[in-house]
Amino acid sequence: MPEMNSDIEKNALKKLFLNNKRDIDVFVYESIDSTNTQAKHLFKRDGKDMLICSKMQTAGRGRSGKSFYSPDKTGVYMSVVLHGEMPLTVAAKATTAAAVAVCQAIEELTDKKPQIKWVNDIFLDKKKICGILTEAVPSENRNTADGLIIGIGLNVSTESFPDELKDIAGSLDSEEIDKNLLVFHICDKLLKYSENLEDPSVIEKYKARCLVLGKKITFSKNGETFFAYALDIDKNGGLIVKTENGETLTLNSGEISIKI
Repeated sequence: MPEMNSDIEKNALKKLFLNNKRDIDVFVYESIDSTNTQAKHLFKRDGKDMLICSKMQTAGRGRSGKSFYSPDKTGVYMSVVLHGEMPLTVAAKATTAAAVAVCQAIEELTDKKPQIKWVNDIFLDKKKICGILTEAVPSENRNTADGLIIGIGLNVSTESFPDELKDIAGSLDSEEIDKNLLVFHICDKLLKYSENLEDPSVIEKYKARCLVLGKKITFSKNGETFFAYALDIDKNGGLIVKTENGETLTLNSGEISIKI
């Protein structure tokens, strides 16, 4: 298990949460394999909500087993741990809430207007700047979770990307933004939304920032690729699409492609 870093960043974050009267455990690391992986190790520590951050990740994880590029000191790599039994159907809405929280935090601290590519990517200037990975902590009941781990990787000032990412990845392009404030705003908003993940206003905020609605997309199902139009987001965060043959479907997971 990596050594915990107790530098000014941790103290600054704790002060922000204390000033906001929010009791949460804060862990900050110089380097870690994955904040979500560490969150799993710490999950049963004391039953309190947690924030785990690292200045870099050596094995950052994305959805569907993909990796997330996490170079040193150029991004925000964080996981929010939520305790409490909840239905898996509700847990699925946490990604939606996290996407809204990230966008709102950026909007409040900068003059930028990020958008959401369903289901879990944040885009700015036609490039992906943030990914979200939500993992449920399983309970003995197959239909519920004992809690959630919501991982967020956000490129803040990253300029150089591997060849396979350089055409699709971007960043906030901001070295002046206070990362402590950015992390705090994201986490604080997500914690507020988590108090009622059924709140329909979260979906409305998500839809207002969703870049795929009204656009032509492609998606895969049973090994076959389909072309469709993205019509709406349902109350559970599913993407409602209309295929070329007129069939209306709701996509609840998976990857879509769009000409951005």
